[in-house]
Amino acid sequence: MAQTISLPQAGARAKSALSTALPPILVALLALSFWYLLSITVYAGKGYLLPGPREVADAFVENGATIMAATLTTLKEAMLGYLTAIGLGVLIAAILSQSRVLERSFYPYAVLLQTVPVVAIAPLIVLWFGYNDLSVIVISLIISLFPIINNTLLGLRSTSRTLVELFAMHHTSRIISFWKLRLPGALPSMMAGLKISAGLSVIGAIVGEFIIGSGNSQGGLGVQIIFAQGRMYTALLFAEVICATLLGFVFFSVVSLLGHFLLRHWHESAAD
Repeated sequence: MAQTISLPQAGARAKSALSTALPPILVALLALSFWYLLSITVYAGKGYLLPGPREVADAFVENGATIMAATLTTLKEAMLGYLTAIGLGVLIAAILSQSRVLERSFYPYAVLLQTVPVVAIAPLIVLWFGYNDLSVIVISLIISLFPIINNTLLGLRSTSRTLVELFAMHHTSRIISFWKLRLPGALPSMMAGLKISAGLSVIGAIVGEFIIGSGNSQGGLGVQIIFAQGRMYTALLFAEVICATLLGFVFFSVVSLLGHFLLRHWHESAAD
């Protein structure tokens, strides 16, 4: 039998949705207005330093096909790096959570992976994987891996000791205990790590394109940004940076929505 929603409930939901969406929309409008005022006052006649919103929109329309193709390229690279980071990060965290000795032995190297500048190891990545999309994917993977390992391991280590002892009393195997108890309990922490890495994967893909891209008219958004900078086409540069920002925001929003659906029925962080 279908659940019916009364008019007061529908009105309350609409009001709640409006109160949630209105503040960021107002902030965006204020930022756009401030940008426009700067472009016609302080930077009037200096579009090469700060183009106005209209000039950026025109540059996007004129180069729309190129920007869309570049966005799809960066999306593919970031997504592959991100999905690989999820699989590898959860696997590493699951293994480390099984033994304090393993955690003490290998966790510091996961930290080192986060602290080593990507620019410093980029020549090695290029040497091993070549000047291609694979190297960009590897850089995206490296940048987005550590938050997933760290937060998933934190969640797996935070399982209630009482529940662990209860499972042990029933002689539950380690695999069943992990699958039925530790992994579900780690989901809130895991989703926090996935949200952080969602944006980092896009940043990693663009940084990889900065390092590996050839700087011509082909490639993802990172390559396009370098190309626009070399031509001093600031309006196009702004349009591409906005697209890169929106791509990271979409990644974060999709992961946040997924986390909400996974946690909304049992965890306070996703309660409506």
